Amino acid sequence: MTDVEGADRAPEPPGARYWHRSLHDYADLIRRGPGGREGAPEEPERFTRHGSLPRYPLPSPPRRLGTLSRALGDGTASPPAPSAGLHSALLHYTCGVLRTEFGPTARWPYHRAAPSARCFAPVETYLWTPGHDGLPAGVYAYDPAHHALVLLRAGEFRSVLGAALGTDLEGAVGVLLLSTVFWRTAFRYGAYAYRLCAQETGLVAGNALMVAGALGVRGQVRHQFLDGPLERLIGVSRPEESLAAVVPLYAERGGPDPASVETEVASAPLPARPATGVGALADLIELDTAARLTDTASFARLPHQEHAPAAPAPAGELAECLRARTSGAPVFHPKPRPVPVAAVLDAVLPAFTPYGSDAVPEGSAPPVRAHLWAVDVTGAEDGVHEVTAHGLRHLGPARAAGLGLEAANIDYRTVNAVVFLSVPARRGQLAFGDRGFRVLHHEAGIVAQRLCVLSARSGLAARIHNGYAAGPLAHALRLPPGHEPVFQIALGTPGVDERYLMPVSHWRVA
Repeated sequence: MTDVEGADRAPEPPGARYWHRSLHDYADLIRRGPGGREGAPEEPERFTRHGSLPRYPLPSPPRRLGTLSRALGDGTASPPAPSAGLHSALLHYTCGVLRTEFGPTARWPYHRAAPSARCFAPVETYLWTPGHDGLPAGVYAYDPAHHALVLLRAGEFRSVLGAALGTDLEGAVGVLLLSTVFWRTAFRYGAYAYRLCAQETGLVAGNALMVAGALGVRGQVRHQFLDGPLERLIGVSRPEESLAAVVPLYAERGGPDPASVETEVASAPLPARPATGVGALADLIELDTAARLTDTASFARLPHQEHAPAAPAPAGELAECLRARTSGAPVFHPKPRPVPVAAVLDAVLPAFTPYGSDAVPEGSAPPVRAHLWAVDVTGAEDGVHEVTAHGLRHLGPARAAGLGLEAANIDYRTVNAVVFLSVPARRGQLAFGDRGFRVLHHEAGIVAQRLCVLSARSGLAARIHNGYAAGPLAHALRLPPGHEPVFQIALGTPGVDERYLMPVSHWRVA
């Protein structure tokens, strides 16, 4: 192609460029980053400080939530009214600190309900509530370090939220707003942090859907909304922090709430948060800016998704599974023992149960495919399988090198299986534009979180890792053109772990 011919071509949009760079040249994105070191002075704090804003401590969360079947949407629970107890259970098990790590090897002390790369926890959670006895209607930040709600703005903002979401919030018992504080991850991973943050937002959103379902509340993930009005409502400051996903929560539909005057708390405007070095991350900022929406007419959906490999959830209690969920030791060396194929499928198949999402039509399956590399699974032939609505379809033998697996901290010889989740990247870019990257990573993250929790029910650790060569892996999995693998999840029986982990039921830190 001549230079003149090349000049006639339209420039590649930021989303398409980032799809390629983050999957096929991710090492370069990381190398170009700040190169921060954990434990060094430049490492950011993992909890947000909210100054002197009004606080409402939450009661201790319950030990039980409900069954896995309810968590995945069988609709058998009676919907609760907004209350401090509901908020406590919902927020603690969605994004709270469930375990703390102690001792000389405690590299990552705070372990959340959802996996987080190096426990950096870049996802912040905000709550809109219509209020209840003792808690004014308004918008709150959740403080997981103190298990408390922090009042940001008091008032009935249902209409503001509904207009920005392009949806009806009548009957909503609350709305969760998930943002990402990029620098918590970007200080080490550079612009590659956008992918990690998008994955983790999906993990937290998937957890919110499960916890809400177990409590009798129906959630819907909204990837598409007007960014500006909602970010002003919760007081986030770009580019340091950006709203990523919204989860409205519904009980039984009732009449509209009485109108009330929207006011701001006495300390508004909200206090500015410390500036960080994220402004220097050009690729991350470019894509996050390009992904913003300014009108509801640009909202889109993918076509109906069929042939989802879904199955009923196995018996189990969600809270127990969340407390048991583990990513394993820093060096993932599972105990070498075979597991039956039924235990693996119990972790994988129910993860594809349809859920509410504005990315696909109502009742449609998630736009995510699954493949399984069986290493030590009784009842399944060794090698790569496609996970279909009818079970496993064997594609052929495979080894780690042939699959492009490069993670040095995972012992692929002792894992039982590795699950790969892939998404229609090209269709997502066409449907959602530059927002498609995060929409599809959110969708895959929802499935991944379900899989991680269901793995705990089967006695397995689930280790998410992005250490793979996307090109060779896509070829080995026989993915169609335009499909990209976005998650690698290694499954294995937890082995010896030198860390000392203490469960946490609630926090009361002064």
